[in-house]
Amino acid sequence: MKSLSQLSGPPATSILGHVSAFKQTDIHLQMLEWIKQYGDIFRLRLGVKPVMIVAEPKLIKALLRSRPEQFRRIKSVESVFDEAGLNGIFSAEGEKWKTHRKLTEPSFQPSHLKHFFPLLQVITKRLENRFEHLAASGQEFDLLDEFKRYSVDVTTWLAFGEDFNSLENSSSRLEACLKTVFPTMNKRITSPLPIWRFFPSKADKAFDASLEEVKTLVKGFIGNQKKKIADNPELAVKPENMLQVMLTVQQGDPSLSDEDIIANAVTFLLAGEDTTANTLTWMAFLLSNDEEAEERLNQELLESNDNGVLGWPLPRLPFLNAITYEAMRLKPVTPLLYLEPTQDTQVGDYSVDKGTPIFLILHANGFNPDLFSDPGSFSPDRWLDKEQASFSSLQPFGGGARLCPGRMLAMMEIKLAFSALFRDFSLQPMQASSEVKEQFAFTMSPHGFRCKIHKRSKLESMRSAVN
Repeated sequence: MKSLSQLSGPPATSILGHVSAFKQTDIHLQMLEWIKQYGDIFRLRLGVKPVMIVAEPKLIKALLRSRPEQFRRIKSVESVFDEAGLNGIFSAEGEKWKTHRKLTEPSFQPSHLKHFFPLLQVITKRLENRFEHLAASGQEFDLLDEFKRYSVDVTTWLAFGEDFNSLENSSSRLEACLKTVFPTMNKRITSPLPIWRFFPSKADKAFDASLEEVKTLVKGFIGNQKKKIADNPELAVKPENMLQVMLTVQQGDPSLSDEDIIANAVTFLLAGEDTTANTLTWMAFLLSNDEEAEERLNQELLESNDNGVLGWPLPRLPFLNAITYEAMRLKPVTPLLYLEPTQDTQVGDYSVDKGTPIFLILHANGFNPDLFSDPGSFSPDRWLDKEQASFSSLQPFGGGARLCPGRMLAMMEIKLAFSALFRDFSLQPMQASSEVKEQFAFTMSPHGFRCKIHKRSKLESMRSAVN
């Protein structure tokens, strides 16, 4: 067996090793370039710690399946989330994670999602109305902002029973607070020293204030839902939202604290707003550069439902699914995952000591020519032929026992929101595709994607006039 020191890797840029690279918002793209030079397994250094980088598809799957017993997230993830009072289902490890799983899993059962679906339809109708307004005004806008408002409204209503309605009431203070959380958490997780604890910057103080504001808001939500359950015990049997589900679980297990509920509630809010909105925007970006694919999607949506918001059960929509998978391949919102072994172990041909950071390059699979032909091209059709592409080659929701519990809700939101946009409207990008940049800060988002939308009937008239 080989030692980690035998691995090759890019030269360090300072005495802190490769720390400066992880301060860049395109570190995930840099990883792909290093893979070309050093292979699917190579070595970096953060401070004095060696870091193993893994991009080999089968090995990534094996490591994900080995959680939580043999591998865990790097300790700095749990430490940073715990310090922020957000150590919930996403960041907790060991027995603590099992406790949080018990608390949160019932919220995502299919029966509960079906029960919540009418609320999803109401919010999607508001999104559709918002698109009507933007089309009528002819104004240029940031599509990511619109999808974030949609996902925040979904999360606050379905998770907390609170109708924020930011789609109709413009942006909210909550939305502003959320913008600072994930980027700051990402910086702290990859920092070799917890400088913010001793010399907090202006940005650190703003983060702390924003986070406290969010948690105060969530505490109020919990108080509201506790009163509702006390006034109507039937809600314990037929809960109206995810917070009621968690409070009902807590009633049967007093060891679950309000702090546990707050941590998971805020996690729902952060994850629901960031990942779903980014995926929807990347899907729209890719489709806006392929007129033929956009027309095919429009026809599929009209054939499945030509009169309003999608209903239950959601139609299959194979071409929309194909676009979703292709966007998750080319523009994955979680391209990197940071792990460490819980004991001395072997990873591939290398011996790895307990606690050694192992960074999984999840998005490398999507660009692997052995898994996907012409991997750099946008080709939804590859997903319509099972012999061309397999979704198991991607890990957009992680893998193993720690597979994302909210994946079904995310896919429901994606179908509803994307159909609301492309059934009746067409997208006009306001910049060259090369000007839209991938920006990684815990999740990977599109930076600089502005557009206009047009009602399709008007657009078709314009095309006929030109022809």
